[in-house]
Amino acid sequence: MGKFSSIYLFTTENIAGYMEDLDLTDKKIITVTGSSDHIINAILKGCLDITTFDINPLTKYYMDLKLCAIKELSYDDFLDFLLYDTDKSFDYEIVKRIKMDQESKDFWLKELLKNNNNGKKMRNSNLFNIKHFNIKNKIECNLYLNKENYDIIKNRLSLLKIRFIRSNLKDLKIDENYDYMFLSNISDYIEAFYKDRCLDNYKNLIFGFLQKVRYIYFAYIYDINSKTKRSIIDDLEKVTNCFGKFKIRRIKSALLNYDKDTEDAVFIKEANEDGK
Repeated sequence: MGKFSSIYLFTTENIAGYMEDLDLTDKKIITVTGSSDHIINAILKGCLDITTFDINPLTKYYMDLKLCAIKELSYDDFLDFLLYDTDKSFDYEIVKRIKMDQESKDFWLKELLKNNNNGKKMRNSNLFNIKHFNIKNKIECNLYLNKENYDIIKNRLSLLKIRFIRSNLKDLKIDENYDYMFLSNISDYIEAFYKDRCLDNYKNLIFGFLQKVRYIYFAYIYDINSKTKRSIIDDLEKVTNCFGKFKIRRIKSALLNYDKDTEDAVFIKEANEDGK
């Protein structure tokens, strides 16, 4: 296997902020895989039919581990296993015991072996991206990281229909209809996707998906009121001129060490909305 990006243990977004009011019961969604937190929060909100995609195959292995850990571990044991940096982090005996896809299990056992079967050591290796990792922040940004909601998800996992597509966003082929598409902060990287006219090209990509998807969460903006623009997608005027009408949902920022009034935002485009 080649070199791939490191795995995010948990989201860097405030998913709780923009999913809390959604009712995904009987809805069908497609989402980037990443840390699997979009998937897990969507299950909590009632979704049991999920397609997930990522160009990084390691995210699929982590998704299998994370979902199966929820299915088999108590809330407290799950936190020790994946959230906290403890001697129980990625515990070898737990990984060996958990029932999951064999390819995924083989991957984790191999990675543990590289680290002398020391899960804590593996957690702190370059396999994972844990820069600026704050436990309180991760709990606040995820609806499922409290015991009551965790137990709800645990009881729903046996009903879940999920499929993984290995693809980047540009090459993603959607052959089914979906109610929602969640793209995380992929839009931060469109200037790497396209050599020129990146915003126009991204718009064309999103508008193409709107033939099959009703709502697309096409951008996540950190600190939307900042005068410093991290990428072209942060320039609200340019995005509005390009995309036409879309919804902006402002939420408490997921950023650490910022003023409590700092806001992030998601940009949401609806099929058949003016400007499409």
